[in-house]
Amino acid sequence: MHRRQLLVSALAPTLPVVDTRAAQAATPCSGDAALCQLVDAAGSDGSNTHAVLVQRGSQTLAEAYFTGRDRPSGAWFEREVDFSPEHPHDMRSISKSITGLVAGIVHGQGRLPLAMPVLDALPELAASAASGWAQVQVQHLLNMTVGWDWEEWDLPYTHPTNSETQMGRAADRDRHLLSLPIVHPPGSRWVYSGGATALLAELLQRATGQGLAALAQTLLFDPLQIPQPAWRQDSQGRALAYSGLRLRPRELARIGRLVLDAGRWQGRQVVPAAWLTDTVASRMPARDGLAYARQWWMGRLARSAAMGTEAVVIAAMGNGGQRLFLVPSLDLVVVMTAGRYNQPANGVPASQLFRAVLAQVMA
Repeated sequence: MHRRQLLVSALAPTLPVVDTRAAQAATPCSGDAALCQLVDAAGSDGSNTHAVLVQRGSQTLAEAYFTGRDRPSGAWFEREVDFSPEHPHDMRSISKSITGLVAGIVHGQGRLPLAMPVLDALPELAASAASGWAQVQVQHLLNMTVGWDWEEWDLPYTHPTNSETQMGRAADRDRHLLSLPIVHPPGSRWVYSGGATALLAELLQRATGQGLAALAQTLLFDPLQIPQPAWRQDSQGRALAYSGLRLRPRELARIGRLVLDAGRWQGRQVVPAAWLTDTVASRMPARDGLAYARQWWMGRLARSAAMGTEAVVIAAMGNGGQRLFLVPSLDLVVVMTAGRYNQPANGVPASQLFRAVLAQVMA
């Protein structure tokens, strides 16, 4: 399954993925009647949507959970689950965006300079690193502009030459990553890369002396009153920074509210406001009209003539239909979870529902 189909379709309208085995409402939608009509339809259209949560400011406009099929990362078999507010859900690549926020906090503490060469933090690997790595900096990992020979977007993860798959099979992950040749000047172009996030997490651990899961708990989750979430680990006991986190929808909504409120939560500055401002300002052209910066996606969602001008959207997105959409101009947070892992255009149902929600909120 091509990464292009998995993520870029998130903001582009197209045909929905339809499964004849429709989900049932496990927790009926509560909130605005018109929004709940949209949400309930998404939960019963066969798209295997698991949960939808819509918040504007401090108000929950709609929230619903459905019975659906799920195969959590690392599980052997698919299972049917009656989802509820208490069910943690795979975040997949939303894990990257959480890692980006943790990096912002550590940077704000002065412990992660953006212009620091990666090799300065990994001196034992400098001699074996491929040519060009001396120019790769922390900011290039954050923005996925390393410039290396990496391909995971257009290859299925079952393909032996998929770069993320090769990373997962490497006996020494970091040595393997630094052996990859630098084929473009760092900072010059964007290439989607779980390896960049993995290296970023390694640098965070070296800068702080804490693994990513513990660091995220102390710096991010504890201030947001989020109990310690599950975070899948690799064979070396390291949290999978690029795909392993599990959160409840309401917890993910807290992350969204934190971002919209310039990094503040209940009066406390958790993520530096400048980090979030600079994230939007430093965005790099990515794919199909989307931009990327510091492990977050950004785009402009064109509206119909009746809806007025386009809306700026900040998003965290994960394989299977995991979505956190933020619309700063509307103070809007939209969370979706689903089980469409590795399916063609699996982001399309989320895109269509998001557009419908946006139109209803603006009505």
